Amino acid sequence: MVDYHMHTTFSDGKDSYLSYLEAARKKDLAEIGFTDHITIVPVDWGVKEVDFPVMRENLKNLCNNFSEDVQVRFGLEMDYFPEREEEIRQIISFFPVDYVIGSIHFIDDWNFDSDKSLYGKWPNNELYRIYFDLVQQAAKSGLFDVIGHFDLIKKLQCWPETDQTSLFEETLKILKEANMVMELNTSGIDRPCGEFFPSREILSLACKLGVPITLGSDAHQPDQVARHFDLAVSMLKEVGYTKITRFRNRQRGEIEI
Repeated sequence: MVDYHMHTTFSDGKDSYLSYLEAARKKDLAEIGFTDHITIVPVDWGVKEVDFPVMRENLKNLCNNFSEDVQVRFGLEMDYFPEREEEIRQIISFFPVDYVIGSIHFIDDWNFDSDKSLYGKWPNNELYRIYFDLVQQAAKSGLFDVIGHFDLIKKLQCWPETDQTSLFEETLKILKEANMVMELNTSGIDRPCGEFFPSREILSLACKLGVPITLGSDAHQPDQVARHFDLAVSMLKEVGYTKITRFRNRQRGEIEI
């Protein structure tokens, strides 16, 4: 099994690479990927630009030289801004990545992931439309390998007023056409929304459309590594998935589940 989404003290995580590796070993994981936040707007939870070279060398050395039972992959979680694609591309090119997670945490300047102040400005249906339009643009950009926490907009219990299945399906078709992988992010159970990102409904649609899937805990401390993975794998099997995606040098492989 793999856990391809975790954060260290280089961004907003609480511990070092080796602490997560020890947790992964105890969980009997085959591979883990470190994906510290990088965003091109000023935030206090992302990797500082001055730390880019240090992070690159530390993680590159860990990936190349760690020869024990857990394989280490070099990942990034990169925020997407549609008007700044070339800047994002240049930053990604600085790192010897195995994969890049593209995530939406911002609508314009609003970090909806943690700032509740603008909820209610739009009907939730409109907010979903705005958010998933950004997901679609991120998928089409060619910048990323994985779309992170697909329906993050629900995190703080922002639920649409009416059924949005057609919007989800439209977005998933774009992921499929763009040859993107979707992440099953298990952190959602521990958020106010109380369910995985994405929901079971979306996961089932993704499977029917043939969208590949990978797994990430979004761990911010070692005891969150592979959290809720038993439930996640059971759900994947129930909706019809038989394999998850793994990465190396931005090339894909598959693992039977």
